[in-house]
Amino acid sequence: MTTGPVVHRTRWWRLVPVAALLCFALSLRAPITVIPPLLTPIRGDLGIDAPTAGLLTSIPVLCFGLLTPVASRIIHRLGINLGGLACVIGVVAGSILRSVGGVTTAFLGTILLGVFIAVGNLAIPMLIGRQYRHRAELLTGAYAITSNVTVTATTALAVPAAALWGWRWTAAGSGLVLGGLALATWLLVYPPGIQGSRKWFSRRAGQPDAVPVTAPSPERTTKAHSRSWRVTALLSAAFAGHTFAYYAVTAWLPTALVDIEGMTRAQAGVAASLFQATGIAGPLLVPLMSALRWSSVRVVVVLGLAWMVMPAGMLAAPQLWGIWSISGGMAQAAFFTAVMSVVIRRSRSIDENRRTTSTMQTIGYSAAAAGPVVAGWVHQQVGGWSVPFAIILGVCVLMLVAATLAVRTPMPDSAPSA
Repeated sequence: MTTGPVVHRTRWWRLVPVAALLCFALSLRAPITVIPPLLTPIRGDLGIDAPTAGLLTSIPVLCFGLLTPVASRIIHRLGINLGGLACVIGVVAGSILRSVGGVTTAFLGTILLGVFIAVGNLAIPMLIGRQYRHRAELLTGAYAITSNVTVTATTALAVPAAALWGWRWTAAGSGLVLGGLALATWLLVYPPGIQGSRKWFSRRAGQPDAVPVTAPSPERTTKAHSRSWRVTALLSAAFAGHTFAYYAVTAWLPTALVDIEGMTRAQAGVAASLFQATGIAGPLLVPLMSALRWSSVRVVVVLGLAWMVMPAGMLAAPQLWGIWSISGGMAQAAFFTAVMSVVIRRSRSIDENRRTTSTMQTIGYSAAAAGPVVAGWVHQQVGGWSVPFAIILGVCVLMLVAATLAVRTPMPDSAPSA
């Protein structure tokens, strides 16, 4: 008599840990992306110039690059559950501190956000590897979609919200509200002291606490060590190329459309948002390709080539910017999902997942911070946008080569089967 309702309830309970993961992802992006649209009122209130205000947007990315090794040690010591909890508390505290005082507290809060979001950037792929390794592409795609939706929504809503409540309440609320939601769901599902999700969730879902990952064998050969580091280096190079290109395009595409196509800045801003908006759907391509039994090599080659269409198209036929933005926007988000999924699937233990992700993000986000600077400097030196887009295209080529070599490298014998 009760079989139907119990089964129905069981299916819903399976989604609760996933919802906690996605709420966690929401809290990592909104406090950063809410700031760029608010720079004008922030400058007026704090009395700072444009370059100083720009640091409020670049400091978190620099923290991702420079402080990820520190974040890696933090999460190694605390574990995923307690590390994720510390991350959310740090995001809430940093969002409040950034908004309550003057210039000093604004920068201290921004640095605090950068440090703890770097912890969260590591916690998410580690959590997916521990709980959902058999659904790596799907869960990584859901994480990427959540991040992209957050970027789009906060960018669109920040100015209207600030008109109602002021920039301080808007900036603080982005971390306080979403961070509070993430804190509640995280404590409910992934409390400190329990490896995996809370036991009663696992029983209701009819699944184990975590997907077991085979520990590295003590008898691993020197060849296996060398292969592992080679793959880590190649994935780091691929991720660095991706982030360099993404942040360079994000920073300068509106300006390039003004110069090349004669758009107003408002028109160029709307046009460039197509690149970000199509990124919401991009991560869905990876689980779809996986369902079609595409090999990892085929996935990264197709997505890498589609990513390259964007800078190549802006060089060859910039008047078709809409086509290039759609292709590049979907491909860049899908490529991120594919690379992170490769890390999760190839890691022989959660600790190897942490080390690989840490190395990859340290190099990748350092390149991300350099991307807009290099592209802007080259544009200033040579004039026009052909050379900057050619550099972005060259970086994408290197990205594709590195990713292809990484996924073509055979997995060590001790790695768990996917």
